[in-house]
Amino acid sequence: MATIAPNSFDRSKPFYPLVMTVLAQLLGFKELAVRGIVGCRSIDEVMSQFGGPAVVSDQALTSLRQSLEAVMSPLELRSEFSANHIRVDVSEMAREIALNGTYLAGSLLYALGTVFVLAHEMSKDKPWHDQGPLWEFLRHCRHAAAHGGRFNLLNGEPRRLAKWGPFEITRSLQGTPLFKRQDGSGMLSPGDPIRLLWDIEHAYPQMSV
Repeated sequence: MATIAPNSFDRSKPFYPLVMTVLAQLLGFKELAVRGIVGCRSIDEVMSQFGGPAVVSDQALTSLRQSLEAVMSPLELRSEFSANHIRVDVSEMAREIALNGTYLAGSLLYALGTVFVLAHEMSKDKPWHDQGPLWEFLRHCRHAAAHGGRFNLLNGEPRRLAKWGPFEITRSLQGTPLFKRQDGSGMLSPGDPIRLLWDIEHAYPQMSV
């Protein structure tokens, strides 16, 4: 398969929201970097794309403007500890990513690693989960992601076959980076977490939320 449309994941199964969320994070990083360079559009610019009352009613335009103002306003994250909100200005974030994008992009691999962690944790106790090669491969990727991004194969691991396509996890991988580095070390590339979940979903059609 040359490509996988994220919305092709089955919405009645557990991986769909996980895949969509991590892709939104990656795409959001790109969009913020672009915004930091070219600037953002004002609400008036966005509203000018819509026609007058003959096309869209005044009430609909007013409702749309209010929605845009809410979406384009700074992000406010409630903190129970401080009993207030942490305010994140989108434009400031965009400038920061545009200025430090190369440095920050490396941390996106950690975000990809959380795909393995969450996919394993939400599946490990389900009746359709077993100790087959695909699930074992996911389990070891989960452990690698949770141990600084390197394979952690101690205490006799791997105890069972952990294989996905051409990849097999063996004890010789101890300490090897989970994702490929610029020096050529490592096993997987950024698209592999999504492809692995795709293959697991199709290998286990009985999966459900």
